[in-house]
Amino acid sequence: MAPPEVESQIAPPLVNCAQCQGMLPQGLGEIECVLCGAMCRVTHQPTVDALFNEKVQCPICMTVVEAGTSQRPVDLTCGACSGAFTLKEKIAKVEIQCPSCEANLRIRPRPGKRELTCPGCQNSFNVTF
Repeated sequence: MAPPEVESQIAPPLVNCAQCQGMLPQGLGEIECVLCGAMCRVTHQPTVDALFNEKVQCPICMTVVEAGTSQRPVDLTCGACSGAFTLKEKIAKVEIQCPSCEANLRIRPRPGKRELTCPGCQNSFNVTF
């Protein structure tokens, strides 16, 4: 049986490629641009510090556990109940407004061009990240 998972509350910033200005995949460290193949180094010390000091509740006994690392996902063990769980990475979402009906859509951004269909008015439109 897989250990329970808890999603981190902290997401790495969304950044653009230094070469083509397209959006990079979310994360920290050496990131390869899926649009042009350039290798980009993504660092953000406030995010690293926040990830290291993040406190989450143990899903088994609800005791507060400190992550102690900036890596996600990470396997943690609760000091109170010895329960194991995984602290997984948070995926950022952005709000996009439908050009037809102005409804707000929350999506996970991905590099490149995407075609979206608005659930409210059923019209299709393109977004580029």
